[in-house]
Amino acid sequence: MQEAVAQFRQYLLEALAASPHTAAAYARDVEQFRLFVAARRDLSGWEQVEAVDVRAFLARELKERQRSSVARKLMGLRGFFDFLRERGLVPANPARLVRAPKLERKLPRRLSVDEAFHLVESPPPERRAYGAEEQAKAAKLRERAMLELLYSSGLRVSELTGLDVGHLRLDLALVRVVRGKGGRERLVPVGGPALKALEEYLAARPALLAEGGEAEPALFLNRRGGRYGPRSVQRMLEGHLAGLSVGRQASPHSLRHAMATHLLEGGADLRSVQEMLGHKSLSTTQKYTHLTVDHLLKVYDRAHPRATAPAGQSEDE
Repeated sequence: MQEAVAQFRQYLLEALAASPHTAAAYARDVEQFRLFVAARRDLSGWEQVEAVDVRAFLARELKERQRSSVARKLMGLRGFFDFLRERGLVPANPARLVRAPKLERKLPRRLSVDEAFHLVESPPPERRAYGAEEQAKAAKLRERAMLELLYSSGLRVSELTGLDVGHLRLDLALVRVVRGKGGRERLVPVGGPALKALEEYLAARPALLAEGGEAEPALFLNRRGGRYGPRSVQRMLEGHLAGLSVGRQASPHSLRHAMATHLLEGGADLRSVQEMLGHKSLSTTQKYTHLTVDHLLKVYDRAHPRATAPAGQSEDE
């Protein structure tokens, strides 16, 4: 039975292009379920599992976890038994007979336009000095470029840190995201202030390269000349927030969410925002209508509050 769990994890990675984190989480949920049922009664095969086992497992989980986490576990079990049924290993999917727990609808916290502007324009906090003045300057420019790009293009933090220099098309005001969720690639517009911040950082970036590291492709470099990591982005953002009066916690995802809501409030159509963020359609049977890059750029320029340089400031300044 454990072998089936391992095969399911591999299926998620290879056939569905799920991220390693997602595949591991679903496989872990299924293994927890297997151990739960085995502790209740003898279990020699997955075909013996019934809907009552799934309900009992979810009832136990609801005592310790949020409903959203339990709903995810049920979704994983449904996917697992669909996987087994397609291979003729079970006659039916017992998890499909169990209703998901009703989720509480909570509006996610978001930054206002003023708060987002205040954050991305905030000076970097004082930290341990780099080895040289050029490195310290490059590090400050790197932080500004990352914050601008997170809000300007709504990137996931993993997408931001996965960028290479070659993924930028500053001449077209675009960034090519090749490490999106599920392995999907997309082109995303970049606003004027973010373009300027990126240009300034790129000019200073060689100071962060390690000796002999001219071939390092990563766009954002750490103090050792390697790729900047997601956790470092979180710490960087926390440092900026500590010096502000935003009055709430925020994460890199907060800037992504702010970008989406500010675009919609500015008049962007939902489908264009979904395309920019790289989201799947809400319906599994509906696919995105193909949108040209020109169309995305027009929507972005019309609706994003940071699409162009601030009034009175030219792009060349």
